[in-house]
Amino acid sequence: MPLTPSKPRRAGSPAGVDDHTDVTSAAALWDGPEPDLDVDRELIHDPDGTKKTGVAIRSAAPVLTPTSEHGPAPSREDYHLEPGTALGEYRIEGKIGQGGMGVVFSAIHPLIGKRAAIKILKKELCADPHQLQRFVDEARVVNEIGHPNIVDVFAFGEMPDGRSYFVMEWLKGETLRARIAHSSMGTAEVSAIIRPLARALEAAHEKGVIHRDLKPDNVFLVKVRGEEPTVKLLDFGIAKLARNDQRVEKTATGAIVGTPQYIAPEQAKGYAIDHRADIYALGGIIYELLTGRPPFVADNAMEMVAKHLMETPMPPSHFAPSVMPELD
Repeated sequence: MPLTPSKPRRAGSPAGVDDHTDVTSAAALWDGPEPDLDVDRELIHDPDGTKKTGVAIRSAAPVLTPTSEHGPAPSREDYHLEPGTALGEYRIEGKIGQGGMGVVFSAIHPLIGKRAAIKILKKELCADPHQLQRFVDEARVVNEIGHPNIVDVFAFGEMPDGRSYFVMEWLKGETLRARIAHSSMGTAEVSAIIRPLARALEAAHEKGVIHRDLKPDNVFLVKVRGEEPTVKLLDFGIAKLARNDQRVEKTATGAIVGTPQYIAPEQAKGYAIDHRADIYALGGIIYELLTGRPPFVADNAMEMVAKHLMETPMPPSHFAPSVMPELD
């Protein structure tokens, strides 16, 4: 499926900038913090301490939430595992992140020393068939696509207490959000990031998978000694198989799933979506990488959605004169 929309589309808009410069592991896959927990602010909070990216709009208009609807806060049993605890072939080393659906732990294979990250679904959600299926689908989707620029999930299992988990590759580096915070980027660096990211999206779309939450926080730049970073697309937790259901999924409270800063207009309205919703978000990322600023600036999520629906951003060259005319 081509990565070209059928008609011109307005660019998306970025979220707040994280202040961390080095994130180790696939903790960036996580869906967002549980507000009542003392969590790792560096990984899953904005610098001001607010929840990252997704917000809820409480009004008569379509409601937007973070990438998944949070259930009850995880108990200590949910987010605590002793170092050395065996999960399949791996041994737990420690917790590296937690959120509304559960916890991510670092782990190692005791025989060959392979590092991994293990994502464990919260116990309460394991009893919910819909949430459990979403968790299984996340692992299944990335394997169905099978692309080197998409984070790999290579094992799935169930703990003795009934909690489900999957094992994914260990990533060392930083999110694209963190890279944006460092400094401006030249055209060559932007191209080196966008090309593999576009290939990963194309592979997903060819399999009928719509990511639905593309943003710099879900793009990881893996450190490779002596080479350019390897780009990895993360978090297929709310991905959708377009061939099965093209209408955007809503939570039990009727809220639309997605991130306001990058959501395509048709997705915000709850209309049927296709691969172009991802391309719209990709356009917003490209705009920010080229100009160093969002296409749209808004004080709140409602205003942001209105800008997506009603406004056209200034050409990139308005903010970055060095941008080639072809990119305007």
